[in-house]
Amino acid sequence: MNNLKNKLKYFDLYLFIPYIVLSIIGIIMVYSASSINQAYSGLKSNYYLVRQIIFLFIGLIFFFVASHMNQRIWVRKINIAAFYVIVFLGLVVAVAFNKAINGAKGWINLGLFSIQPAEVCKLLMAIWLARYFAKIEQRKLRGIQIPSSSYGLLTLGILPFFGLIFATPDLGSLVINGAIILVIILAANDWPLFQKLAAFFGGLVLFYGIINSLKWWNPFKIFGLDYVYQRFIAYFDPFKVATSSGKQLVNSYYALSNGGLLGRGLGNSIQKRGYLPEPYTDFILSIIAEELGFIGVLVVLGLLLWLTLRIFLVGIRSTNTYNSLFCYGIGTFMFVETSLNVGAVCGLLPITGVTLPFVSYGGSSMLVLSVALGMVVNISVSQRRNMEFDPLLKPKRGKRK
Repeated sequence: MNNLKNKLKYFDLYLFIPYIVLSIIGIIMVYSASSINQAYSGLKSNYYLVRQIIFLFIGLIFFFVASHMNQRIWVRKINIAAFYVIVFLGLVVAVAFNKAINGAKGWINLGLFSIQPAEVCKLLMAIWLARYFAKIEQRKLRGIQIPSSSYGLLTLGILPFFGLIFATPDLGSLVINGAIILVIILAANDWPLFQKLAAFFGGLVLFYGIINSLKWWNPFKIFGLDYVYQRFIAYFDPFKVATSSGKQLVNSYYALSNGGLLGRGLGNSIQKRGYLPEPYTDFILSIIAEELGFIGVLVVLGLLLWLTLRIFLVGIRSTNTYNSLFCYGIGTFMFVETSLNVGAVCGLLPITGVTLPFVSYGGSSMLVLSVALGMVVNISVSQRRNMEFDPLLKPKRGKRK
């Protein structure tokens, strides 16, 4: 009981409040974006509203469990191994035994909601790689030589996940998982800063290079995924395919232009009325822009940026290698997911079906992000408690947040 009181005393409201505010905005906007088409179809107008509230309620339970549980539980080798097997089997089931939804088959139907193993894989990568490189550092400090074969085994452990995620296919999750791995590797190694920056920006150049090379060749045809390639065609020239694969992006442009600075008013979107397909999912930012304007978009993106920077700050302040690397992984998860979503809505990046964290409709995204954020809060609580009792760790008055 005393431990619980201490946890609440040092609870990080700078993480919790943006999480709640974003989730409430998400609930309001999911209802606004979905209710009119539900009513047109003769269905319950509050169907997605009720489900999103349920997702948030379950997410809050997961958040508080993760934020108050013993940190040692999630770093135990046996628990990570079990998590690895569960996610791997989940991806196998999703790929091999599920029917495709909108061309993708990455979901497992659990009744109340469908879970997306590729989404859970992002959390697995952050936990697993953070522990792996933390153990590597411990061995180096003890003077133990690290065989190069250990890195080969790590690669062999990662590749099956990438193969299965590609087979779903979920290109957005591929990019996010790749970014998490890259950032944790860069943070874990003691390379000179210029080498880390070169690797980071080299990754960005490679990413954009691969995207732009698709103007001249279609590698997806080999795997029978031509509809995935159509998303890239829509990215290059959406108005050319405005009635097919470019429909979402073209109508997103209209929504963005309709909104202006202050928006048309909550509930007054035109594009959600049958023009923009499934506006309550990965294109919910378009409806926010149309109804709440540029100011509304700034509020949402500002909260997401604050949350991301706060997660990285917790990692930077940590004196524990695992905690730091884990926070960097989750911060990267948040940042890249937000960037892919915003980029797709604005036409700066291809559409990958990535959700806007805590705002878009969806159970998998809400639950996984809630657990991840809860674990970061857990680390922050321990950190704040240590600062309280160790004056050398405590920031100067007025500087601490």
